[in-house]
Amino acid sequence: MTRHCFCFANRLRHHATPTQLLLSGSGASYTCMKRKAALVFMALLLGLMVAFSWPTYHYPAPAELYRKAHYLERVIRTPEGDASELTALGNAEWALFSLSYSVYAFTNMAQLDAGFRGEAAQYTQLAIAKMLSGSIAQAFRNPAAATAADSVTSVLYLGHLNLMLGCHRLLDPASPFHALHDSLSATLHRRLAAAPNHCLESYPEGVWVPDNTVALASLQLHSDLTGSPYRAFCQQWVAYARQHLADSATGLLLSRPATRHHAAEEPRGSHLGWSIFFLYRFAPAYAAEQYRLYQQHFSTNFGVLRLYHERAGSYETSEGDVDSGPLILGYSIPANAFAFGNAVALRDWRNALRLRRVVSFGSRTIETADELHYGVRFVDLSVSPLAEALLLHAETMTPWRLSQTAIPGGIATKN
Repeated sequence: MTRHCFCFANRLRHHATPTQLLLSGSGASYTCMKRKAALVFMALLLGLMVAFSWPTYHYPAPAELYRKAHYLERVIRTPEGDASELTALGNAEWALFSLSYSVYAFTNMAQLDAGFRGEAAQYTQLAIAKMLSGSIAQAFRNPAAATAADSVTSVLYLGHLNLMLGCHRLLDPASPFHALHDSLSATLHRRLAAAPNHCLESYPEGVWVPDNTVALASLQLHSDLTGSPYRAFCQQWVAYARQHLADSATGLLLSRPATRHHAAEEPRGSHLGWSIFFLYRFAPAYAAEQYRLYQQHFSTNFGVLRLYHERAGSYETSEGDVDSGPLILGYSIPANAFAFGNAVALRDWRNALRLRRVVSFGSRTIETADELHYGVRFVDLSVSPLAEALLLHAETMTPWRLSQTAIPGGIATKN
């Protein structure tokens, strides 16, 4: 660029008066300076974009994670009648997810730091006890059932409970829940194998694919722990899902399969991110494929950020529904928060960092001396402890290995 500026000035010198030569030389120098300044600005801008987009996601520091775990432990330990934050959610399903995702987060943390294993087992046992009694169990119980075995049939409840039981067995080989875990795993396998679409109901006449992926992940973990044959069924389910439970246009999992009670529902961001969480536990290759397609069809790349839509190609701004929450130009909080966890699980560090920025922008921290949890920024949406459980699970996603050793460098090191 400098060489071209000098050539331009030399051409002027052949045909100019002294005054013109002086003025034109100054103009050429000014032009060169502007071009150099523009180059420097572009270089700095490019450098900033690269710096912000570089794959530098790391697991949060142990001290931060422990404060979040302590908040959830307090929530789990608080009796329902004592102004419980679970009860304050006003939704049995949200309370259930608060407990289950807390357990999955504790299990992740124990994998990343073996020193946390004892606490994780203790907190998990408390959560299971709360799942087995009280308002959550009552909400999913059918009082008209002819037998006790049929009093709870919801795969939403049973799938999460069984995966929690497996987590406790993973954390504590002497878990008192062995018999219940074995019995419930057998029940889920039998029912899934016989069910239309190989999917069970979450609520009467309502079937959702994401809830069934939780149950399948629980069967895989049971096989890993005991050598039971359920892992083979999990792989058969994946083969069936590719043919019958995926959208023909995109290859993405449907939110709901067609049943005699309802039509099939298109893939949705919040549902896909949820399903990928649990596909990762029993079909990691299929999880990676779904993640790639999810990114291709649902996300917009803004360089330093990537945002995920609730529905492909939709730019709706509305209150959304119970699954999506508020929609802003088609983007939903769960779609992006779950995609963040998917990226961490699948070691897409660059995208994990982009999505962590989105989560940070949309959330605010609430701190005390021993605890840390989140609120939602910009909208009045009371979601803790559910939000904290989901985010702690997402930001610590890691494989659940039976032979546990601490990852070198502890929680703050990515593997």
